[in-house]
Amino acid sequence: MNTSSSITLEHLPNEILAPILKVCAAPSLYSVCTRWRHLLVTEVMPSLYKQIGKMHVPQGDVNKQAFILDKIYKLEAELPEATKVNAIFKQIFALASSLSPSELEFKWITEEKRYFTLNNYSSYLININRLLMWKKIPGGEEYLDQEAIKYLPLQVKGKLFRDWIERYGKDIKDLDLTRMGLTLLPAEIGQLLQLKSLNLEQNQLTTLPIEIGQLSRLKALNLENNQLATLPAETGQLLQLKSLNLGGNQLATLPAEIGQLFQLEELYLDNNQLTIFPVERGQLPQLQWLYLKNNQLTTLPSAIGQLSQLKGFYLDSNKLITLPAEIGYLSQLQYLYLNNNQLAILPVEIGKLSQLEGLYLDSNHLTSLPAEIGQLPNLYILYLNNNHLATLPAEIRQLPRLRELRLNNNQLTTLPVEIGQVSQLHSLHLQNNQLSTLPAEIGQLSQLQRLELNSNQLTALPAEIGYLSQLQYLFLNNNQLTTLPVEIGQLSQLQWLYLHNNRLTTLPAEIGQLSRLLWLHLHNNQLTAFPAEIRQLSQLLDLNLNNNRLSSLPAEIGYLPDWLNVNLNGNPLENIPEKIKQRFRL
Repeated sequence: MNTSSSITLEHLPNEILAPILKVCAAPSLYSVCTRWRHLLVTEVMPSLYKQIGKMHVPQGDVNKQAFILDKIYKLEAELPEATKVNAIFKQIFALASSLSPSELEFKWITEEKRYFTLNNYSSYLININRLLMWKKIPGGEEYLDQEAIKYLPLQVKGKLFRDWIERYGKDIKDLDLTRMGLTLLPAEIGQLLQLKSLNLEQNQLTTLPIEIGQLSRLKALNLENNQLATLPAETGQLLQLKSLNLGGNQLATLPAEIGQLFQLEELYLDNNQLTIFPVERGQLPQLQWLYLKNNQLTTLPSAIGQLSQLKGFYLDSNKLITLPAEIGYLSQLQYLYLNNNQLAILPVEIGKLSQLEGLYLDSNHLTSLPAEIGQLPNLYILYLNNNHLATLPAEIRQLPRLRELRLNNNQLTTLPVEIGQVSQLHSLHLQNNQLSTLPAEIGQLSQLQRLELNSNQLTALPAEIGYLSQLQYLFLNNNQLTTLPVEIGQLSQLQWLYLHNNRLTTLPAEIGQLSRLLWLHLHNNQLTAFPAEIRQLSQLLDLNLNNNRLSSLPAEIGYLPDWLNVNLNGNPLENIPEKIKQRFRL
């Protein structure tokens, strides 16, 4: 007999089991019994598995239904469907017995052997979720703990719930059902007519009952991190709703009725499978925050420009190739996140976003920026890492409030001289480009605190770098520097100086003027000497000189603080005084 599955005959419903037992009682029909059992394992139980999947996910193909069902019950996808049915019912009955530990219930399970049917699964599912919800409603757990109620069968308790919630649920305004293990939201939820806040985060819900539309006073509905594959059209009846969180589900579409939520201010749709955002003219007029990151969007509808109150628009990690010109109508927009898309150009209308403070465009395919980027007077942050930019427009000088500009991993060969006019810039990130020189105007960035120039092709620094009086972090590693300008000693606020992997042979004595310096990395250069002024770096914590050409050390190095970590490996050191040897364990 086939033993590849854990299904046994006694686990089958009576209507199937009875004729099998009758036939299998005759030894001469053993081969027939074997074929019947094979039929059950290969067809009957898989059919039940598919029916259960369709019950949870009415719409969608069988693959999506199976995917979501396996997630709900934490099943390995490669298991036979018959084995999955066994595991599903095992979990259902374990949960049922924990909620209703009655002798009658156990007898029904262990003796009747009728429970592998869709009707029984549905009955258990509804009543289990009724009790899970009941326990969280104020007064519900105390009611269930009564001796007269505690040991009633699950189905009887489920019927009691309908009457109880009608009597006691009318005044409930806030209900928190997070992490309850809900796989179904009981239809009785619609009786909580005073409900203003409903939190269903981190459950296993795949659908919502149509009764959800009866919650006419609801202002906040949180369904984040469930398994929702669809929303009922009745969601559009929640006319008082201000916040709707649907992030972390399996939604591929939204009902058109979502546009009827005229009071909605926050809509979270992150981490779904949306290919379109169904907004039309005049819909969602109060929406201020729209979260759509980690979906499958390739385009945005032109009606997006009608969201006139939108302040934050989050579109990271989609498949957007272009933006509609109508995006320029979002006159209140403050934050626009477009990281990890496939944008090759930006529409010139981007310059109409006069309230924009943060523009995030990391990891796209941009080769240039429109001159209109300079029309964003309130822009505070501009992220352009991981693109294909070869130049920056001169209009960048017109960004009076820009404080952070990130351009790592592009193809910049030069910076425009206008960069010096971005007077409020605090942080400039340019690592991994192709810069061979810096314009002298960089010295005009009097507010600059962080400058990242590592992994370029710099052979020298302009003397004007010494004007960066507020600079605290300077990253120059992985370039081709052979010398440093003496003006580097003017960087009185500098704390981090990374110069490793260059071609430095000497350091200017002025490096000793960096009185606030904490980290100095010089490994993998060609230094043959080290200036005596090193002793003036009294705050230094870490000095890395590995892999240089130092044959000696200045005696002054011995005056550095005791806490200093010094690395000198890979140098041809000779005739080192004993005190220094002991001091640095050479």
